[in-house]
Amino acid sequence: MAIAIALCYGLAMTAAVGRRRLRNPWVFGAFVAGAIAFPVTVSLVNSIQLLFATLFGWDMDAYSSSLWIGLLGALIAAAVNEIIKLAAALLALSREGGEPDAAAFGAAAGAGFGAVGAYQVLGFALMARTLTIGTGAPGSFATPLLQQFGFVAASAASTVLAAYGATHARIGTYLLAAILYQTLYGVLGLLFALQFYPLVVWTLLGVALGMALLAYAVVLSLRPPAIPSTPS
Repeated sequence: MAIAIALCYGLAMTAAVGRRRLRNPWVFGAFVAGAIAFPVTVSLVNSIQLLFATLFGWDMDAYSSSLWIGLLGALIAAAVNEIIKLAAALLALSREGGEPDAAAFGAAAGAGFGAVGAYQVLGFALMARTLTIGTGAPGSFATPLLQQFGFVAASAASTVLAAYGATHARIGTYLLAAILYQTLYGVLGLLFALQFYPLVVWTLLGVALGMALLAYAVVLSLRPPAIPSTPS
């Protein structure tokens, strides 16, 4: 059931942004590529964060207990995630041929990535319906479901942003924007870990931030798929 919910989130995001290319099998290839990318990025992020911790004598717990070290950790995670997700989207896009639709392929790759990440929490939440995350009161699995909805939306939307830039000769600007956006998204979780606000605030902020960029991704999907000439 957890797998089904996570996949439904991802497919819904893909359909919302990439509706013009849903019959193209390479769009679903991008979804699979994004899903495979998730464990790859987890390994890379952990390795890079461990390297920084070793160099500066930090404990790995500092990434969730210190604001500034946590901010660096969020930036590292965002940069690695966005670069790998973009690579997954562009790999599938290169196989499609014809007029590139960056929004569709970016949404698919990002949604696949987000669906796998969402499953990790959803699976546990559905097995333990009294799961609590930083609260003293028992809660249902509705809260983590909302949190992961926001995560999938943010993952899909930021990859649309990066992929759009890559096919419109503005990869630097758009990829940087996607990384900064995901850093901000990560900081929301850090601030919750540091007890700046309660669980419900973190959940609502995450959903709002995810849906805000997803709405912009839908706007991008309405624009011409690519510039007339592709830079070398």
